[in-house]
Amino acid sequence: MRLLAPSVAALCLSAALAVPAAAQEAPRFAFFSINQLVRSSKKAGAIFSELEITGKNLQEKLQAKGQELQTLQQQLNSPSIDPDKKEALAKKLRDVEFEAKKMQEDSQAEYQRVEKKVGEAITKLAGPIVEQLAKEQKLQMVFSDQSVQILSWADQEWMKGFTAEVAKRLDASEGAAAPAAKPAPKPAAPKK
Repeated sequence: MRLLAPSVAALCLSAALAVPAAAQEAPRFAFFSINQLVRSSKKAGAIFSELEITGKNLQEKLQAKGQELQTLQQQLNSPSIDPDKKEALAKKLRDVEFEAKKMQEDSQAEYQRVEKKVGEAITKLAGPIVEQLAKEQKLQMVFSDQSVQILSWADQEWMKGFTAEVAKRLDASEGAAAPAAKPAPKPAAPKK
């Protein structure tokens, strides 16, 4: 079934392009890469940094728990361990293994939550710019790097051009640089 999707997509694309040229002008489209935007726009990069920081913090916690597991395992495998303490140590190892598994599940859920939040914040800022630029360029469609899974070949410079313009306009816009920024306090209402 998986091999059908590219074939069906290619068939649909060829059918759309098969309309006589006199009846329809050549399709106009562009390619937008959220990954390129994050690398090239200071504002998008600032928003994305929340995900990077979250990922790093979660990874450090998981590594610390992994080190704790490794230490307990080494103690348990030590030939000099007192047989009376071996059972208690084995129980502690099982408890820490359970904690580590739970921590990994929680970390994955937290990362996905922040990833969604960051993606939505970047889309909220970049979406109107993408739409405006598409209208200015009289495009019929803008493909996203997340929707183009069957792409076999493309001119890399052409693909980067649209996103580069979006990044330039995003950084020049007056929008907030990060979703975590607190709104300015409202001025007090004038007394009558």
